Amino acid sequence: MTNALRHPASASPLLWNLVVCFIAVHLLGFVAIWYIFVIHCSTATVFLAFLLFVMCHLSITAGMHRLYAHQSYRASKPLEALLLLLSAATFQNSALVWAYFHRMHHWYSDTDGDPYSVRHGFWWAHFLWIFRIPMAIDPKKVKDLQRNKLVVWQHRHRSLLGLLVGLGLPTALATSWGDTLGGLLIAGFLRLVVQYHSTWSINSVAHTFGFRRYIKIGTARLSPYLAISTVGENNHERHHLAHEDYRLGPKWYLFDIGKWFIELCAWLRLAHGLRTVSEAAVLARARKLKLALGSPSAGEYKAR
Repeated sequence: MTNALRHPASASPLLWNLVVCFIAVHLLGFVAIWYIFVIHCSTATVFLAFLLFVMCHLSITAGMHRLYAHQSYRASKPLEALLLLLSAATFQNSALVWAYFHRMHHWYSDTDGDPYSVRHGFWWAHFLWIFRIPMAIDPKKVKDLQRNKLVVWQHRHRSLLGLLVGLGLPTALATSWGDTLGGLLIAGFLRLVVQYHSTWSINSVAHTFGFRRYIKIGTARLSPYLAISTVGENNHERHHLAHEDYRLGPKWYLFDIGKWFIELCAWLRLAHGLRTVSEAAVLARARKLKLALGSPSAGEYKAR
């Protein structure tokens, strides 16, 4: 965005530990590509990387996003444990911290209070904000999550769980077919690089490119080209108007793997209390937001 505003945190000191980790992960991702084309390409390892990517992405969309940030449904403890273990493997901090910052993104969407508003630049929203904003939370805004013992446990052990599930597990599995290094590089680091940019594209691409069906204000859009890479997180405009709906694609045929996964879990009695918002209610919210233009809080969306 050429006329992007400067975020208040853009002048904050760089968080060098995160910068170093970012560079290291990406370098190892490039090494993984070299490994595939020059050293060895195992079909089993590539499939493992794809499978782990999908499972981890489901833990983001169905877990950290729709379950914890927006409370759009309730999950059984076994399902929560699975989602928390897999989400640790995404190395996007704990579910507690992730949900906090995402709630801030909705509460103060497109304002200085939004930690990753695209109005402060495409690349700021994509990943630069991570290097400037300390991962500290306001406990008052996640009191509900701090009462959840599993969420607190994952928060305390997120680094160890990430290493075990995100790197150790694929390495061990690939060792069984003789591709130990491939398991670490391809299913570990290359998968992680793709995971990062797929997730971050929701904050940048889905707030810059695409269509707006409901209202011509705000930056959230429907970005159909993100449907597959984000397992259905592409209907972002509707999500900002109906954040508590467990479906981003409300129609049964709309591509939303996160929605289908939650419905499968409900059928298996692992999830319940699925919340929905009717199309009439979404349209009413869009009209109300349009009428609110001109007030100081016009750009704020309440997430709960």
